[in-house]
Formats: sequence, structure tokens, C-alpha cells
Amino acid sequence: MTVPPSMAKFREQLGNRYGSRLSRSDKPVTYEVISTGSLTLDLAMRTGGWIRGRTHEIVGQPGAAKTTLSILAAVEHQKATGKAVGWIDMEQSFDWAWAEALGLDTSEDAFTHIYPDDSEDVSDMNKLMAQTSLYGLIVVDSIGGMESKKAFEKDAEEVTMGRNAQVITRMVKQAASLARSNKITVIYVNQLRANLAYAGQDNPAGPKALQYNTTMSIRMARKSGAASDTLIKTKVDGEDEEIAKRFVAKVTRSRVSPQGRQAEFWLFNQPTEEYGPIGIDRVDEAVNIGLRMGVIKQAGAFYTLPGQDKAIQGRAKLVAALRSDPAAVVNIREQALKGVAHEIEAETETTFEEAGDE
Repeated sequence: MTVPPSMAKFREQLGNRYGSRLSRSDKPVTYEVISTGSLTLDLAMRTGGWIRGRTHEIVGQPGAAKTTLSILAAVEHQKATGKAVGWIDMEQSFDWAWAEALGLDTSEDAFTHIYPDDSEDVSDMNKLMAQTSLYGLIVVDSIGGMESKKAFEKDAEEVTMGRNAQVITRMVKQAASLARSNKITVIYVNQLRANLAYAGQDNPAGPKALQYNTTMSIRMARKSGAASDTLIKTKVDGEDEEIAKRFVAKVTRSRVSPQGRQAEFWLFNQPTEEYGPIGIDRVDEAVNIGLRMGVIKQAGAFYTLPGQDKAIQGRAKLVAALRSDPAAVVNIREQALKGVAHEIEAETETTFEEAGDE
């Protein structure tokens, strides 16, 4: 299509006035992404992780590992960007020991933790951090815990309806623009609230602006089912103790990829000799994704690891072998990630080709 001189001149005027906000693309957009810390969730998101310069939401009931997933995001961002992480703690409940055990660098240059008093504080803190190029990630924990200064100052019988929603709406709109400009990932932790109009249906807290101004929403939940499939217990000081739970992370909203896919992973709350360190079970993920991507070869009940000729009989023995060989786990994850990236790229190209045919 030939661009008329008048259009070219007008675009030049827009560019002079608005600079980098004027954009175009003649080919599929490739995003700069950072892993969630879970290989299975990276794949379920179809992007390979959190998109830099975009805002995201993690939502779920209490105890659904929302904050833990946010901490893992912080760890990955510190490693990938070399920049600090900002944590706005409206919940007033940040667990420093747990975060450090998961690998978070909490030194002053790498991590800023701040307690706001009200929603207005959260909004202002978020804006100040997002205006700089010092941060690779900002976490707001949480939307459900936010309440406006006006509500705190009023008596219980005085009506303050609407003020909190206004503050949050303004915050998420500002953050979306600033995050894009400064290549900052923003994660809003959120809770589910009972829907009084529809019994049994829970909705995320906060105004509709969260849906319109976030790129992706991940809904976290405990895996339901038999205890053998959802809990891992072991003997600690002679007594059975729960050391791991299985969680489900579902992509319920996405503006950049197909939504609806979900990931499952084990999360260990303490290190053990049998299972390894705390955090997401990397061995279990390596086996599941390695098999799916063909990195681990399977022939009936026999499995062959990459670079090895001798087959291992039985999945249990395969897992045991990998738990004793961390280097093999890293190798499998790296090869699987390459396969995931190729799969995502192929899917993206197909999507654009189909759109062009319409």
C-alpha cells in the first residue's frame, strides 16, 4: 500500500510530538520474557514467562502460593536483568526468611521493600518506582489488601464507597504506561472475593481496570484430589510432616497468547535429603516437560536421558537418578526451554498467518 504524502507528513508530526509512543510492526512481535521460575508455567503462558514492560496479575485464595510465585519472579528478574526488585507490601506480611531461602537477594541495592499505609501510598510508591530505570520488577502485594486513606479516616458508619476503586484504577493505568516506557515488569497479587449475586463463583478483588490494563492473569489454586496426588509427607523427628503441596496455575486471561492452559507443580516448604531444596520441584518439571519435548526418550517403561546410552527402567528410577544428578536436570531444562521457545515461535507465526488469511 502506498502511503500518501499527507499521511507521511502527519506521522512525522506525531513522531515529533509523541516520540517512542508511535509504533508499527511489519512482522510478528517478539517479546522479551523472563521465566516465572516454573518451566511448566512458562509453557502454559505460551510466552516463556513474564513479559518485560507489561503488567500482570496473580490471583487466588489464601494459601494458593501467590506470594511465593511472586518471589520466584523476583529471583528470576534479579538474575536476568541485574536490576533491583521493588516490593510494595500492603499486606504487611512479607516473610524475609522464606524469600531469602528461595534465592532472593535482599541487599539494599537489589531489593526495596516498603510498607504503605493506604491505597494512595501504594499508588504513589508504584509510580515513583516505575518512573525510574532502577527496577526490573515491581510487586504490589496486594490489591485485595488495599484501602483508601479516606476509608481509614472515616468512622465505620460513614460511606466511602468508590474511592479505593478510583485510586486503583488510576494506579494500574499509570503503571501500564510507565512499565512499557522503562521495561519494567509489574505484578499485582490479588485475592478472590465471593460473588454475592452468583453463589459459588468467586471474582478477583479490585475494579474492572485490572482486567483492561493487565496483559495476563494467572489464577493459583491448591490441587484438589486424593492426598497421595496433592501432598507429600515424610518423617521429621519421627513424625509425619507435610513438606510439599501440589498447585495449579491457570492462565485465565491473556492479551498475547491463547488463554485457558494450566500448569501443575510441586512446591516444597523445607529441604529434605530425599527431595532436595525448597521451592518448585525442578526434577518433576524436568521429567514432565523433558518427556513432552522429546528431550528424554521413552520406549515403553524405559527412559533414556540426553547424552546417555543406558536406559533407565521405570519412572521412579528415572526421578531418583535425576535427583542425584543436578547437572542432568539443568541440561534437560535448558534443552526443553529451547524446544518450548521453538514451539511458541511456531505457534505465533501460525497465528499471524491465519490472521492474514481472514
